[in-house]
Amino acid sequence: MANLRTKVDTKLEAIRWNSHLKSNEYTQRRLTFGRYMGRQIKDVPMSYIKWGILNLNTEWATMFARELQRREPKWGKI
Repeated sequence: MANLRTKVDTKLEAIRWNSHLKSNEYTQRRLTFGRYMGRQIKDVPMSYIKWGILNLNTEWATMFARELQRREPKWGKI
């Protein structure tokens, strides 16, 4: 039960954090799902970034793609 409470608290904190950011501050957005919930996009491993681009159908996939381009400019503008 405590584990569920921790997950819910982490998700709510990430949502509150994200609501204060401008749309162009995607690198500071905190994930509200998955293994890295509560961590900023800029702190997520590259393998998770690539997974998100391929598997998410939301604005998260777009933000992950922008992060990939930031880390590896050879991917070009997105």
